[in-house]
Amino acid sequence: MLRTAIFYTSVVAIALVVFNVLPSTPISSRRLFNMSTSPSGWHARASTYPDSFTPKRAALRLAVLRNAPVEHEGFTLALFDSPANIAVDAAGKVLVLEDADFKGLLSLTDQILELPETGSFRNTWVIAHPMTSRPIERILVPVGAEFKETGVQGFDGAKTQLREPVGEYQHLPSALQDLVGSVLEARKGADDDRDESMINQVKAILGGVF
Repeated sequence: MLRTAIFYTSVVAIALVVFNVLPSTPISSRRLFNMSTSPSGWHARASTYPDSFTPKRAALRLAVLRNAPVEHEGFTLALFDSPANIAVDAAGKVLVLEDADFKGLLSLTDQILELPETGSFRNTWVIAHPMTSRPIERILVPVGAEFKETGVQGFDGAKTQLREPVGEYQHLPSALQDLVGSVLEARKGADDDRDESMINQVKAILGGVF
């Protein structure tokens, strides 16, 4: 009798363990699967593209420009998905991005396409600052033959409070905060050994955005 009671107690205990453990496995897996790797630090991880590169509009996935009092038609970054995960940085250097970094940047790009329009010139999100003449980061995403443009004025990596709310947003959306913070890595060392020819080739495929 005692042995029977112990047997059934053991069976119940094992069943409870199995019930609690097995369902948690796919949930944990989904959480890990959905966790995206931050593209922060992508520029330092990128390698130099070893071959010649000709920018093509059909391969362009993202372009980022800068409009500032001392840099009216500034260039920051362009991403191309062919012939590899290509980035042209602000110095005109052609780089190959790690796959996770390339996908991370494009994932943030996709997210900003879902944001509401600001109603301001060039769809610009303006961060509140005492001074108004702050640089504007212009994010251009190819959509068919055109570009969907989103701007961020006054980005410093710290302040997020908007000068005027945009819909329900009182602060810069996290996708914009992360994307702009990441793409500005492309400006590190931009004044050293600039390849103006490559920069001009990229600008040429952007058409009339200037």
